[in-house]
Amino acid sequence: MRCKTFLAALAALAALLLPAAAQAADVSWNERLYNPVPLAGDLILPMPCGGAMAFRPVPVPAEKLLGDRKLVLGGTDERFAYAESSRSDHIAGSFSGGKEGGRLYYLGKYEVTDDQYAALSGTCGRASNIGRLPKTAVTWLEAMDFATSYTEWLYANAADKMPTEDGARGFLRLPTETEWEYAARGGAAVSESAFVAPVFPMAEPLSAYAWYGAPDSSDFKRQPVGLLKPNPLGLHDILGNAGELALEPYRLNKVSRLHGQSGGAVVRGGDFFTPQDSIRTAQRQEMIPFDAKGQRRLETVGFRLAVSAPVVTSADRLAEIEAEWRKLPATESALAGTARQEDPLQELAVLIDAAQDPAFKERLKELRTVMRANIVTRNEQRDRAARNLLRFGAILAQRILDADGIRGGREKALAALKPAYPAGSPVLTELAADVAAAAQDVETNIVHYRDTIVELIRDYPDSVIQSQGKVLDAELSARGLKALQPLAETFRRHVGVFRDKGKLPSADIVRALK
Repeated sequence: MRCKTFLAALAALAALLLPAAAQAADVSWNERLYNPVPLAGDLILPMPCGGAMAFRPVPVPAEKLLGDRKLVLGGTDERFAYAESSRSDHIAGSFSGGKEGGRLYYLGKYEVTDDQYAALSGTCGRASNIGRLPKTAVTWLEAMDFATSYTEWLYANAADKMPTEDGARGFLRLPTETEWEYAARGGAAVSESAFVAPVFPMAEPLSAYAWYGAPDSSDFKRQPVGLLKPNPLGLHDILGNAGELALEPYRLNKVSRLHGQSGGAVVRGGDFFTPQDSIRTAQRQEMIPFDAKGQRRLETVGFRLAVSAPVVTSADRLAEIEAEWRKLPATESALAGTARQEDPLQELAVLIDAAQDPAFKERLKELRTVMRANIVTRNEQRDRAARNLLRFGAILAQRILDADGIRGGREKALAALKPAYPAGSPVLTELAADVAAAAQDVETNIVHYRDTIVELIRDYPDSVIQSQGKVLDAELSARGLKALQPLAETFRRHVGVFRDKGKLPSADIVRALK
């Protein structure tokens, strides 16, 4: 009996002396301390000290291994163009999307909290509501060290909880800027026009979604995570509260691309000192990592983690990638978009002039002829595609007018019948529902209208849009569809407005079309 008692005491002592990385993976914290707003699809990863961290899946619709999604990031505010001007980028998720298809990655549902940060320190304190404040005053290196320690702990204590891709376990790190901004804007859960808006769609005022710098919002202090409403992907406090560190270093914007000079750490999303009118998804600032005192820490800067996975997970996966790469069209080659490829015919002319062998020179000339034909065909296809989108925009404009006419007619009918029927009568209730349905039909067509504008801006230069707009005008005239011409012109004008301002209110669209 004494022996059993001694062994039990020894085991208890060992449990106290073991570091956090060797403690059990059972979750004992109250759910409100690590996931106050549970949602279907949440990924819950255990932590030392009985804690846990919640993550949200971020779907990225894309085909095959080398499929990715083209994005327009940044904003249109000229005050911050040096850092935030609109630019194109691409994204693909680390993990296969399962039954839904596509790919996905995971992003922390909330900012890392004080209690979660302490759980990896080796000393287990008691989790509390006070510990739900976002952890701030951390350096980029400390945030990455936290991600590394957490990953190592999970591998040792809860490896089966970590998502896998092609048999390879995921790991934790800071999100890239593109991953962060794609998720912050709402990802694939929002329309194209809503995606490029300054903030994600909000059914209520900003104060319901973000802690910003004001006495009636953050009161210029950190606030517990998860108290406000989430964005369309279920992410809380993605704007405001604590600024969030990204994986890569800060770079300026150089008109549609990032500048080549790398600097300090990137901080995204604004914080509890950011004024209400400055809260925006495009916001990106540089945190200088060192000052005269050493490593620099800011009380406004924290972080959330992403779950990623290796790209080349196995020899078989590498073979799949190589096979898929070989099938890519030439326009997606490693040299696409470089200065040498801006005019391939001119590049080929240089090679022809330099060729010494007459037979080889003739072969190059034949190749130039083939390339010219292919480029002409490609340009014709591009022009047709742009023209079709412009035509679709004009048709959508007509649909908006038709739906708005129906809405107006039903509203007049409802106003005319109200005096003849008591409030709440079936006739008035049914007609009110018809008015609401007509209004929804107007807004649905407006969403498609704006999305078509975004697609045009993203894929075609203004020169193509304008030239194909003139061709469309001629086509509409030739087909006796002159009524669509002013709508097509208005649509093209709206493309320019959206390109300049990044927004186009529904009321402005309807008013211009009328």
